[in-house]
Amino acid sequence: MINSTLEELFNTIENSTLYKEYKKMENILSKDKEIKELIDEIKNLEKQATYLEYIGDIKYKEIDEEIKNKADILNNKQVYKEYLNKMEEFNNELAISSKMIEQYIEEKV
Repeated sequence: MINSTLEELFNTIENSTLYKEYKKMENILSKDKEIKELIDEIKNLEKQATYLEYIGDIKYKEIDEEIKNKADILNNKQVYKEYLNKMEEFNNELAISSKMIEQYIEEKV
């Protein structure tokens, strides 16, 4: 019974408009070569900066500035902004749903 109820919940989520819009934006982003490259560059620079800071090399500050510049470029891309908005909307909906489930369980237990 619990498994079927959980499966219904997951199906409801997957069929929701918010989830579909989020997945659509995720798909669009995955095909945008420039955005994918920016994200990869930022991730790699973050790893470098973390390592340099860990070993006490102040060059991490230069890399942090480069990360900031690349993040600014990324955050100014309209398609990326839309993706972030859809992701936030979907995550907010999940958080509300999670809270409702938690409250329901607390009432029943």
